[in-house]
Amino acid sequence: MKRRIKSIRAEYFQIPLKNPFILSIRSAHHANVIRWRLGTDDGREFPGESVPVQYVTGETPESVLAAVPKIDAMLRGSLIEDLPHLIHEMERALPQDIAARAGVEIALYNAFADETHIPLGKLLGAKNVTLETDLTIARIPNALEVAQEAWRAGFRIFKMKVGGGPMEEDIDRVLGIAAKYPQAVFRLDANQSLTVETTMELAEALLRNDITIELIEQPVPKEDLAALDEIARISPVPIIADEACRTPSEAYRIFSETAAQGVNVKLMKSGISGALDIIRIAKAAGRKLMIGCMLESEIGMAASVALASGTGAFDYVDLDGHLLLDLKEPISLFTADGPRLSAKN
Repeated sequence: MKRRIKSIRAEYFQIPLKNPFILSIRSAHHANVIRWRLGTDDGREFPGESVPVQYVTGETPESVLAAVPKIDAMLRGSLIEDLPHLIHEMERALPQDIAARAGVEIALYNAFADETHIPLGKLLGAKNVTLETDLTIARIPNALEVAQEAWRAGFRIFKMKVGGGPMEEDIDRVLGIAAKYPQAVFRLDANQSLTVETTMELAEALLRNDITIELIEQPVPKEDLAALDEIARISPVPIIADEACRTPSEAYRIFSETAAQGVNVKLMKSGISGALDIIRIAKAAGRKLMIGCMLESEIGMAASVALASGTGAFDYVDLDGHLLLDLKEPISLFTADGPRLSAKN
């Protein structure tokens, strides 16, 4: 018997962070997580998760919860097998509710995977790649201590939050970790807080000290594609657009109008279906792909791991939300061994 959707429910949680998440653009001590439950007419329930971040998509926990009755009314009674149509209808009816739709889409994909008896990672590509994630280190005074603990757990790539304060402090944090671990690889994430000039100044200061910088993520304001293009053309390391790239149309515009070497795909910006479209556009354009997260807990992280592992499409992996949150339950929806992640089959 074909399953139909019986109900859509959502519940809001505040999950504490292990360390303050201090960026150039905001600081946080907890993640705002909305967990969805999609119920089917045979009594099953399938999870989804939204983590709205206002400066990225304009959404708040309140706006996501306000969308629940609309989504429930829209999807109730629909067949699970109509997955593409349901996603399209949500996008048409709720174009601004990006993270809300993404959370429901995760639940729909989980239900569809169960209906077809195909694990989500295999459903999304069947590559079954084992991933190596970095670990994000915010603008915190105990950065070296966090790096030491991560190094013992096997992490060799650190994504350093920079900008929003004295550049000397950013340089000192990176140099302090590099002095202890010369083999470490660094990714810099400025969250739109730099200019073309200060991006170059920071990169050149670190390169003069023989620091391995793999990429710089969104150094300039998201709406300033001219600056993004300029820094991508002159930077000695790849420039990856993040906040500037939420949708497939924005990815197309970035690749058409700038020399940015790649984009960061996040389910909370695009959903699974949008992410698949961005992958196709980036591959056609010959650009790099990064996959990131928005402090999702296990449910959201499992979907991102399934996408990255299944497609094998990503050059850079930043799937560390489960490591940044102070979670009490063990991970069960995907396999995590330090920096090594894989989807459940």
